[in-house]
Amino acid sequence: MATCCKKWNGNNFFVYFSHFLSAWGDRMWAFGVGLFLINISSESLQLTAAYGLSMSLSVLLFGALVGDIVDETPRLKAAQTALVLQNLFVIICAVLIFFFLTYMSAIVSFGQWTRYTVYVLIILLCVLSRLTSMARQIAVEKDWIVEMCGEDKDRLATMTAALRRIDLSTQILAPMATGFIMALAGVEFGAIFIGAWNFGSVFIEYYFLWKVYNTVPALMKKKNLKKSQVATELKENLVKEKDAFDQGRPLEECMTLQDKDNLDTTDDEKKEENEALNNQEISVTPETEKKVKKKCTFTRLFNSLERLYLGWPVYVSYDIRNAGLALACLYMTVLGFDSVTVGYAKTQGVSELLVGIMMALAASFGIFGTFMYPYMRRRLGLARTGIFGLSLQITCLVLCVVSVWMPGSKFDLFLDTNLNATNAMELSCIENSTLDVNSTIPCSKETLSLSENVSIWMLLAGIITARFGLWVADLTVSQLFMESVAEKERGKVNGVQSSLNQLMDMLKYLMVVLAPHEHQFGLLVHISFGFICIGWLFYAFFLRKSRGHFFHFEKCIQKNNLHTNS
Repeated sequence: MATCCKKWNGNNFFVYFSHFLSAWGDRMWAFGVGLFLINISSESLQLTAAYGLSMSLSVLLFGALVGDIVDETPRLKAAQTALVLQNLFVIICAVLIFFFLTYMSAIVSFGQWTRYTVYVLIILLCVLSRLTSMARQIAVEKDWIVEMCGEDKDRLATMTAALRRIDLSTQILAPMATGFIMALAGVEFGAIFIGAWNFGSVFIEYYFLWKVYNTVPALMKKKNLKKSQVATELKENLVKEKDAFDQGRPLEECMTLQDKDNLDTTDDEKKEENEALNNQEISVTPETEKKVKKKCTFTRLFNSLERLYLGWPVYVSYDIRNAGLALACLYMTVLGFDSVTVGYAKTQGVSELLVGIMMALAASFGIFGTFMYPYMRRRLGLARTGIFGLSLQITCLVLCVVSVWMPGSKFDLFLDTNLNATNAMELSCIENSTLDVNSTIPCSKETLSLSENVSIWMLLAGIITARFGLWVADLTVSQLFMESVAEKERGKVNGVQSSLNQLMDMLKYLMVVLAPHEHQFGLLVHISFGFICIGWLFYAFFLRKSRGHFFHFEKCIQKNNLHTNS
């Protein structure tokens, strides 16, 4: 009991409670933004898809740059600045959404340009809040926690696990709470509630960060960015500058120190290179230094593509590449509780509260998968656990494919997509009695009631139950990479995998942008299911190659022969 209490005392408590407030706000916003966007633009999912595409593209282009800025900024300043900016962007966006939903007719009366201006502002604010949230997570969870624990690996594991449990808990509870508020007071007041939460929590989180920083001496020390390392990197860039551009290799000159460590060179070779560089007399003028830094900053914008390009030969040299490709295929799907699926469920008459409950159930199935994963790995082996997880996911998602053809489905590829906004909105509703009274989506008397809409319930049931297999497969592939990739190449190989996942996620949103109407959603379901099946095939190829067989057919034959002879 004393040990348990000790884990939640002092600085640990400040970190955990601050993380809870932040994670709860993030989960509420992630859940609410899909509902806000479909209420703002109820004629199609195009705005929702444009939001998702912008978010994925921003992470792909600016993710590495955000990390570099955090590394170069003092710890307390980086954490507190990111915290304040993130909450500020969310608050402004929430207020903007509230006023637009409340006074939409009056605002649009000035012209359609006002509508599109609001769309751009909302997406821009969401992108900025996402990047600053990423900066806060890098600053606190990837740096502060490590420094707080020092050499105590047990404490590091305990704190990491505690933060993960907080994440999973908020993933279950926050959508339900937000959905309840929206169902009770209306979607527009849900935006105000989320904004108010961020406004209140930012002061508490700010104080807790200041408290932890001033009571942990390790955090007050300057980051380990030695001048010799910076000088070495700058010299390397200057030496390579001319040759790189002469040979058309502008990407390689601005690799980070972490990327350099992952190259196929030994520590002794790297040491000799650094000594040789240090012995060179290079005159670095302020203009030259500024030029190199500007060039490297520009290159970091394409860091994910750079990692994919430079690391691909190493990535494909491993047998687990097919398992990694299988995981990437799982990102190319609308069959998950992201903003697209939440928006589609809303157009089918599912209330905000029900959507929140469905998301909580899906998270519960996923968490159950994480508990079952160690048992399945011991009983089936690591490689076969992955194929079972993918098979379970596909089996559950068959419900989603069947739902496209069930009563209530609007799937019709031959329907005219040039319908005006009014007709499109009428196609995407159900009777007023089944919708929230505060919803901005109108209804048609010709459509089925929510209780009779078999299609949407089968779709949600398939998505929820498939989370079990998805998490099992994800954990399996992650462990395969941990066990199979050489230490010096882990950064490069995992960087390629991360880039592949982001590209497939972008492709998903691009697909929705091209087919945004609800009568086209069935096509997106079939394409998503097809990519997951392709992922299963990739993993099956990996399993066959790594084990020399797919199933023990010969053992089954032997057992049948034994039964026959007996």
